[in-house]
Amino acid sequence: GNSCIKLGTSKATGSFSLTVGADINKVVIYVAQYKANTTKITVNGTSYTITTASNNGAYTEIEIDTTTTKTITFASASGGIRAMVNTIEFWS
Repeated sequence: GNSCIKLGTSKATGSFSLTVGADINKVVIYVAQYKANTTKITVNGTSYTITTASNNGAYTEIEIDTTTTKTITFASASGGIRAMVNTIEFWS
């Protein structure tokens, strides 16, 4: 099975935020839709539509420049459509 964070429920949105250290310049989040549903998310105020499905090993890479903003906010855009986060990479 997948070792993923699944954000959202059948009725509610899901979200998380994290703050990276001073030496981190880039973060890459690998995210996929949950089941067959197109997933809409926001990351630091930017909207993304995710159509890749984890059941075939596909994830969308979302790159975030953290040279000036060290806090990352990630949220599903609506209830009933989950987002699956597989990996978060931190680059210095």
